[in-house]
Amino acid sequence: MILVEAPVQDPRPCIDYRKLNNITKTKFFPLPNVEERIETAPSAKYMTIDLSKGYWRMPLTPNAQRLTAFVTSFGTYKPLRMPFGLQNSPYEFSKMISQLLEECEGFSVPYLADIAIFSNFFPEHLRHMSTVLRRIQNSECSINY
Repeated sequence: MILVEAPVQDPRPCIDYRKLNNITKTKFFPLPNVEERIETAPSAKYMTIDLSKGYWRMPLTPNAQRLTAFVTSFGTYKPLRMPFGLQNSPYEFSKMISQLLEECEGFSVPYLADIAIFSNFFPEHLRHMSTVLRRIQNSECSINY
């Protein structure tokens, strides 16, 4: 395990999962074409939401916990939530967000940890934002602010 520093962020612990990724079957989940979806409403009002630590909202199965365990000088640890660096983390996260926003396809577009919300009229936009925010709140996800 190493700590990776990024500007304006706390150091992030990272595990080298290359050996596990080499034997993992890759899963694919289609990412939406955000520009194409937004172009369908050229005069729309827009808002984007950035989800915070989305992978950490996804629990691992007991088998996945065993496979992603790591050793430090303090002991052996098993992640309980999806860590960064796993080959299929983006797939699982994109799938979760798409399921979260089912029935919101007409006014929202998820793209990894970002969600674009668009509407033709401001009162409609407020309703759409409220719907998406309620779904995020009910899912226990959080938003970067």
